[in-house]
Amino acid sequence: MTSARQPRSASAGCVVVTGATGFLGRRLCGYFQSRGWRVRGLVRDVLRHPFGEGSVEARLCDLPDRVDASAFESVDAVIHCAYASREASLREARRVNELGTERVYALSRAAGVRQFVFISSTSAHDEALSYYGRSKLAIERTLDLERDLIVRPGLVLAPGVGGLFHRLVDGLRGTGIAPIFDGGRQIMQTVYIDDLLAALYGAIVNDRAGRYVVAEPEGMPVRDFFRLVAAKCGARCRLVPVPTASLLVVLRAMERLGVALPISSENVLGMKSLRFQPSAGDLEVLGVRARPTRESLELVFPPASG
Repeated sequence: MTSARQPRSASAGCVVVTGATGFLGRRLCGYFQSRGWRVRGLVRDVLRHPFGEGSVEARLCDLPDRVDASAFESVDAVIHCAYASREASLREARRVNELGTERVYALSRAAGVRQFVFISSTSAHDEALSYYGRSKLAIERTLDLERDLIVRPGLVLAPGVGGLFHRLVDGLRGTGIAPIFDGGRQIMQTVYIDDLLAALYGAIVNDRAGRYVVAEPEGMPVRDFFRLVAAKCGARCRLVPVPTASLLVVLRAMERLGVALPISSENVLGMKSLRFQPSAGDLEVLGVRARPTRESLELVFPPASG
């Protein structure tokens, strides 16, 4: 379901980004700022995570309780990226994510913000097994598709560090093992970071509302994805069929002990319940291209020069 209202003025406005120091949030802040927008980055600790002088304005946002309500005044759009994906307890994750989104949304509406943008995921669907996918879908259902914007990105590929993709890469490099479920037939859809940023920027400038999938339209089986990533990053890749229940027992035990691992039980559940989501029509409406995975990986792992 997609719709558009009258495009906003061509002049740059003011945007709020929650989770502004996170993997996607910090890139969004830079992208909008480079295009002349005033950017307010909402962060947990304003003093510990300041932005450069004269750039992004840092405001407090420690969800769900401590949020600077004045940050939403005279704002054109709020992009809600903040999401707790590695909380120790499910209760705390729900408090931060569901109640936190409710708080940000209420403050946006009270301040008269024209556009609320929720960063969801292609993991959000009716058959999702992970808390991540189920919670993203539950939050989507609280929003108004006639006025709010929901974006479902595929697995985001980007140079540098951070995010789920680089945790998967670290796991491959460290062990050479790629665990697969049900033969690795699930379809992985990715999106290169620049394509996602362009899609979000265009949707906001054109005042889009509704739900859009922003991911490459074809996708590839997970087993082929792991092989390709390993080849590009110079890692070994042994595909190991793993019974989901057994792996979850091990991962959850390690998580209870506080052991840091490259993948989590949530990642496993998310991988097992991957579902292809058509995106070609949404990309056409947004006027953007989502590069195929092979092309994106060339940018993430450029060939060595010389």
